[in-house]
Amino acid sequence: MLNNMNDLKTNNTDKISNFIQGKLWKQKIVPYEGKIVFPFFLYVDDLEINNPLGSHSKFQSIAAIYYNFPLHNNNSMLSNIFLASLVKSVDFKMFGNDKCLTNLVNEINYLEKDGITITTDDGQLKIYFILGLVLGDNLGVNSILEFSKSFSAKFFCRLCKAHKELTKVMSIENSSLLRTVDNYEIDTASLNFKESDIMHDIFEGVCHYNMCHILKYLTITVQLFTLDKLNNRKDIFNYGSLEAGNISPPILSTHIDSFRLKMSAREMWTFVHFFSLMVGDLVPEDDEVWLFYLNFLKIIDILLSYSFSESKISLLTDLIKQHHENYIYLFNDTLKPKHHLMVHYPKIIKESGPLRHFWCFRFEGKHKEFKTYARVTSSRRNVTLTLAKKFQIRFAGYIMNLNKPDIIACEKHILFNSLSFEKEILIKTGMNPADYKIYREVQFNGISYKYNLYLSKHLNGYLFKIEAIVVVKNINVLILAREILLNNYNPHYAAYEVPKNINIQEFSIHNINDFRGPPVNTTNISSGKVFIRLKEYF
Repeated sequence: MLNNMNDLKTNNTDKISNFIQGKLWKQKIVPYEGKIVFPFFLYVDDLEINNPLGSHSKFQSIAAIYYNFPLHNNNSMLSNIFLASLVKSVDFKMFGNDKCLTNLVNEINYLEKDGITITTDDGQLKIYFILGLVLGDNLGVNSILEFSKSFSAKFFCRLCKAHKELTKVMSIENSSLLRTVDNYEIDTASLNFKESDIMHDIFEGVCHYNMCHILKYLTITVQLFTLDKLNNRKDIFNYGSLEAGNISPPILSTHIDSFRLKMSAREMWTFVHFFSLMVGDLVPEDDEVWLFYLNFLKIIDILLSYSFSESKISLLTDLIKQHHENYIYLFNDTLKPKHHLMVHYPKIIKESGPLRHFWCFRFEGKHKEFKTYARVTSSRRNVTLTLAKKFQIRFAGYIMNLNKPDIIACEKHILFNSLSFEKEILIKTGMNPADYKIYREVQFNGISYKYNLYLSKHLNGYLFKIEAIVVVKNINVLILAREILLNNYNPHYAAYEVPKNINIQEFSIHNINDFRGPPVNTTNISSGKVFIRLKEYF
């Protein structure tokens, strides 16, 4: 983390790619000049460990509080998200936050004021830890910070004092309405609050409003296709093996009318990402609602970026303004509270860095581990202690395996008949065959890399088709690939056209860390063309 901090301070001064490069962190560390200080995030959310449809549902609901370090490599991996506290939801209601969180608050204060001494090869270092952000969904954050839990107030926004009626038409942030330290005491006594998280704001909020309006227009207003045809295309669409688990159920007219599609946040992300390829061939290029969708898709791609320059933040501001104005004009509808939160995203990025570094997706994925432990534990007596002990054992295992690379390669995926690959490796790298194994599929840093999927490099212009994965001494991973030149970006589909019938005989070998984004799949559309939508979020 110290190396990452120094690197961010010296080599990435023109872009914001981490929390410590934002204005908020620079304000927090003013009293710590000359000291080593690391930030950490807290996340809070309730989870149900019993059968949610059973008679004991909600009886054992638990508030789980996790933490992670934004300077840690691969901090979004579940193994790098740690347990801070477990509290029964009924205890919060009965005893209040002060008693339930006393130990946690004392620990946070100790780490901030006294710090800890760490012994390293270079001697002893005094490290201080400061709470950077408190994360979670609306109810979780408002509960732990003791804000109002009602979100229908006239002044609902945590960041500004815009009246609810004004937010219905507000397309750009008004700096004169921003909340300040001076009016904080008054505001907390009378107003409701809301945090910003792109998982809940975008994929569980804005996407539902936008896509329902878009679908209503395409299927009813201009009748370019029917809902049955959309569902059929959605079902047979080639999502690829990595997205197969994120396919949403059929869309019904009742879902559209209620502005609530039956999709999880992850399923909505997949649907919106591939929607241009599902039905783009049925929509005219100059259709204004389709252009609205493409603008929204561009906003999502920018919001998922790993780093931001001033020009990108400025572009995001302009796109959000255009999006909000067109939403009101095209659909004759007012902006919703989650639309309003989007106008504050540029400011939040300047204050705290890329939004994807503190969204709720990965934290909520941590709940699965708790539920797995709870299912194999028949006793519910002091269940929070039982689960905490299991996580202590898991954490001990994590510490013992810190120096092992996160490579999962199964023997069943070894390519035994790989003489041509062996020849390429020997020629291009000169490695001894005893030092490596060749696989059809390997998991690296939590991402699955498989034969026949595609990778890309930023500004490279080439697509790399995976032919095999080479694991060197269980430490390094190389990709054997065939290169395909991408030179035709189609804005109507927001995708690259992949040339067909290209016979490339020669392999190229690349370090897996040289690629940007996860592996993706190509898609054939009805015209016979092949397209690919990359997941490069620069």
